[in-house]
Amino acid sequence: MAEINIALECFGSILTLILLGSLLLHGDRSNPSTRLFVGMLLVNLVSLWADAWAWYWNGTEYVVWNWLGNFLQYLSGYVLLFLYCQYLLVRASLWTTCPWIRRSVSALCLLGIGLTVLTQFTGLFYTITPEHLCLRGEGFWLSQAIGLVALALVGGVMGLHRKGQAREERELLPAYVLLPMGILAAELLWTEITLLGIGATLTLVLVFVNVQLQRDRRLRAQDKELAEKKIAIMLSQIQPHFLYNILGSIEWLCETNPQKAQEATDELARFLRGNMDSLQSTRVIPASRELEHVRCYLNLERIRFGAHLRVEYAIETSDFFLPALSLQPLVENAVRHGVTKREEGGTIWISARETEESYQVTIRDDGVGFDPVRVRGDGREHVGIENVRSRLTAQCGGTLCIASQEGVGTVAQVRIPKTGDTQGKESFDADHRGG
Repeated sequence: MAEINIALECFGSILTLILLGSLLLHGDRSNPSTRLFVGMLLVNLVSLWADAWAWYWNGTEYVVWNWLGNFLQYLSGYVLLFLYCQYLLVRASLWTTCPWIRRSVSALCLLGIGLTVLTQFTGLFYTITPEHLCLRGEGFWLSQAIGLVALALVGGVMGLHRKGQAREERELLPAYVLLPMGILAAELLWTEITLLGIGATLTLVLVFVNVQLQRDRRLRAQDKELAEKKIAIMLSQIQPHFLYNILGSIEWLCETNPQKAQEATDELARFLRGNMDSLQSTRVIPASRELEHVRCYLNLERIRFGAHLRVEYAIETSDFFLPALSLQPLVENAVRHGVTKREEGGTIWISARETEESYQVTIRDDGVGFDPVRVRGDGREHVGIENVRSRLTAQCGGTLCIASQEGVGTVAQVRIPKTGDTQGKESFDADHRGG
């Protein structure tokens, strides 16, 4: 039976290494759940190798190696039990909110570790015979009962708090708890083959696969939400009154300045084409393209407002990436709700600069301004600004800060951290290489 048990532990080790490699390469290491899962995989490897080591030397004259393998296998088993219970409770947001279950699980695992140490002198869990064979002790059942009680407590608490958990978590809760409990119970009945190592590995595989499926679903939902927001902001930019006013200005130019009318028509075509390109873009775009789209929009608005709308640029850098249609809504707000509300018009300043940690785009106007407190409580849905803010955060980790003062003007600042910009550049380059 030693060969079968060693083969099972080796197979479990291969599965564990695959999961560990996947998490280290693609997992979010800043996530506490991910760090816990990595810890579980490392401890599981120790447990599997220790058990295989013990089986390899079982019945040989190298009693010390046999003893060391069994000791490490039991010890790492209780550490793994503690980490697994903690992982389940963290995912259910119960680790910090239910201190009694945290203390109970910790006490049970410490009890198991203490009894494992005591076993070396009493043979409680296992003993090594004069023939150098490792056999179960009279208290072996207690080693399994500790795990069963800990898992039963965790399962019970999670069951009582099912309403606060995601649907997928609720559906898989029985498998998360009952599978390892079943393996512990089977270990009591089956003496020839060790099931704990491969059973723990299969449990971790189940959790890993489910977590990845949930992650994929969240990403798809996020992509859908971003697409819907992009369509919403797209529609907000091509409003009938805007097109009506621009076309009216072009009609007037056709009579007074045909050359200027042709230029305005070309400008409008570029603007609409830029909007359509932005709608089709699923990733960030170069800032130079977005700034050019802003220029195009402002050129059209200056046809309408003439000298009442003045624009000044201070673009020190455009070598970074940001979501499509993330600057134009801010500029449009400066035009529609800022400078054009003043009888004498006003000026919009657009600047872009680089700092040690980020790229910053600032849009400032000397329009009528507004009271931020009153705007937040006006009950209206400010779709354009919220779309910009959420897409900045989701696509490149950026932020949007807006400050305004009535009678003075408004300042909107977009900040793109260089870490987020690096990821954006890589995805943009990958898209264009693929194309």
